[in-house]
Amino acid sequence: MVTDEARRALTPAVALPATLVPADERQLIGRWAPKSGHKAAYLEFTADGEWHGSDGCNDHSGRWITAAGGTLLATARAATLAFCADSVPIEQWVTTARRAGFDGKVLVLLNAHGSETGRLSPTS
Repeated sequence: MVTDEARRALTPAVALPATLVPADERQLIGRWAPKSGHKAAYLEFTADGEWHGSDGCNDHSGRWITAAGGTLLATARAATLAFCADSVPIEQWVTTARRAGFDGKVLVLLNAHGSETGRLSPTS
């Protein structure tokens, strides 16, 4: 039996807002820093489908893929759980994101409902 919770989890993501330009794999590759929060926090997408990041205290990593319309799917591996007062939830941003788009040069991650999970700027 399929539960309502499972149906919600499998619901396709809403389209990107018209104000954002869909991101593709090539554009995501590189290192990104959150617009605010801990100075050591970052997210990096590599060409081999890996992502690495830090919330400012803990290292995170996983795999990622993209598809048309800015679709993004990322999984995470186990991570450390050190407390950090001004951490940025990088792992949560990337693993709950279902769409990625650009607002100028700023990378915007959105969940399946179209709510923004994070904003990041290129570091180089």
